[in-house]
Amino acid sequence: MQEFLEMINKFGVPLVIVGLFLYDWFTTRKDMQKTLEQNSTCLSEIQNTNKNTAKSLELLQKSMDNQYEFLQVHDKRCENIEKNIEKIEIRMEGK
Repeated sequence: MQEFLEMINKFGVPLVIVGLFLYDWFTTRKDMQKTLEQNSTCLSEIQNTNKNTAKSLELLQKSMDNQYEFLQVHDKRCENIEKNIEKIEIRMEGK
């Protein structure tokens, strides 16, 4: 019995430290696993968001191209109207 008490006296503190270390390591490991799973989920969501952003930007570009074409057609119509007005003014001045 005395030898057992001497061993506890000799190795008690290191055993407690090792026990605390192992406890902390296992609980931290579980938390790290949860964190890795959450990071994986977040990464998937970010990838989906990036795909949606790319689609949105593509649609925005198409919309801008359509508006540009519309403005070009509108400008040509305005030029034709101005030319027609000038022709009408010239005719009216001649009468």
